[in-house]
Amino acid sequence: MDAILGNNRKMKTTIISLKTTSIILAITGFAVSVQAVPTQITGTISFSGTSSINGASFLEATRFTLFQDVFVGAPSALSGDYIGTSGAPVTLMPFIWAPPTASTPLNPLWTFASSGNVYSFDLNALHVDFVSPTGLLLSGLGSAYITGPGVEKLRTSGYWNFSAQTLDVATFTFSSTTTSPAQETPDGGLTVAMLGVSIFGLCLVGRKQMISKGL
Repeated sequence: MDAILGNNRKMKTTIISLKTTSIILAITGFAVSVQAVPTQITGTISFSGTSSINGASFLEATRFTLFQDVFVGAPSALSGDYIGTSGAPVTLMPFIWAPPTASTPLNPLWTFASSGNVYSFDLNALHVDFVSPTGLLLSGLGSAYITGPGVEKLRTSGYWNFSAQTLDVATFTFSSTTTSPAQETPDGGLTVAMLGVSIFGLCLVGRKQMISKGL
């Protein structure tokens, strides 16, 4: 009788131990799976402000010498990861557009801070799309960044568009947009979650096998 009771106690202890191990493994797998996984930046942001150039018209000038009063645009002009940054002051670096390769790469082209996070864009390539005495259209390719406490964002390729215009020789205004399209992201969180579930399932199978063998 004592031997039977001893075996029962041993079996119960083993089952309880298996249960505990299974639960710990399952919780661990779940905890890892919900950790932040770096993702691509998505969305569009718009700026506007005033500028100075080194000439009386865009045909004569070759560069922007100063950008001032630059702010993130209205909420309706923002999307994706840039929502909530409207009105933030922006630092936009002066650059040369003629020739287009004179200032590139420009790291960063623009940067600003909002809600404790830093947003920026590196301009890697610049193209002059249109130029006239009173108007200038530029476009470019580069990389967007968002950094800050708790932020897990990957460097993301983006498109940049710039429009400058003047009504007289003293007033130059501009607007620009930067767009980071959605791209494929790693499925690390899902993979780890599935791993946790698999381990939990293996523990259950092991438990059943031990019970069937009377252990």
